Amino acid sequence: MADINNANIALIKKWEGGKSKNPKDPAAKFPRPAGLVYHTNKGITWETFSTNAQKLGYSATPELFLQMPDNIWLKIYKKLFWDAVKGDEIESQAIAEFMTDWAWGSGPVTAGKNLQGYLNMHRPENPLKVDGKIGVKTLGALHELIQQKGERIVFEDLDRAKRNFLHTLESTKSFGLGWFRRMDDFRNYAALTIPVL
Repeated sequence: MADINNANIALIKKWEGGKSKNPKDPAAKFPRPAGLVYHTNKGITWETFSTNAQKLGYSATPELFLQMPDNIWLKIYKKLFWDAVKGDEIESQAIAEFMTDWAWGSGPVTAGKNLQGYLNMHRPENPLKVDGKIGVKTLGALHELIQQKGERIVFEDLDRAKRNFLHTLESTKSFGLGWFRRMDDFRNYAALTIPVL
């Protein structure tokens, strides 16, 4: 099973960088407190940071958002994204991290729907419900496909599916170059973690 303690957090933070106030980013539209010019810090938007503060046990102050301590960053990563794609239950470290990163960038429901859509191409006789909720049936179908095709092939298929998905987004015109470079970096990392049979 995948383990969040083995996740390549350094790679994520490398590509997320620091603070952002790019007005082309959809995150810029969410209201912020007066004086807070940045809408994203280390890949976490003010919207995500502020609307989940009570649930995750911290205070949503602009000061804390700008500091973005590692323990709060990791709590957000795990509770809102890793757990949302059932990272602990995926029988592939690379695929668990990949799906978490897809959820990170596009939301867990979108990531889940794309995973289910991909899996359904291989099970036309018994398709999954494409609702974005990764549960027992979705995980079972994923693990069955990994057994059939191999972890590396399934990872490469999902990598291709995400690239195709990103090409459909209007915001790819502004941010696509960075997104695809990030995906290339992650694919190189995954190539070292997936056993070669």
